[in-house]
Amino acid sequence: MIITGLIVGLVLGFVFQRGRFCVTGAFRDLTLTGNTRWFSVLIVLIAVHSIGLFLLNSFGVITLEAAPFPWLASIVGGLIFGFAMVYAGGCATGTYYRAGEGLVGSWFALIFYALFS
Repeated sequence: MIITGLIVGLVLGFVFQRGRFCVTGAFRDLTLTGNTRWFSVLIVLIAVHSIGLFLLNSFGVITLEAAPFPWLASIVGGLIFGFAMVYAGGCATGTYYRAGEGLVGSWFALIFYALFS
C-alpha cells in the first residue's frame, strides 16, 4: 500500500509539475483570458473521479452515504479557502509542486495546509 502511494504520488507530482496544473490557474485563465485549456482538464478530472466513485460504490468497495449538508460551514470554509488560495498564489496542487521546486512561500502554505486541514 505504501509503495503504491509513493508511485502514484511520484507520477502525479511529475504530471502536475510538467503540466503546471493548478485549479486556481484554470479559473483565472477562464475568466481573465477566456482560455479553456485547464478548465477543460478540470472538468475531465471531475468526470473521471465521479465515474470512479460510482464504480467503487457499485462493486461494494466503498459505501457512499448522504449526510446533512452543513451549508454555513461550507460557505465560510469556501470563502476562507478561496482567499487563502489567492494569498498563497495557487491551489493545493500548485502549492505542492511549487514547494518541490523550492519556492519558500509554498513551503509556508503547505505548513498551514497541514495545520488547518
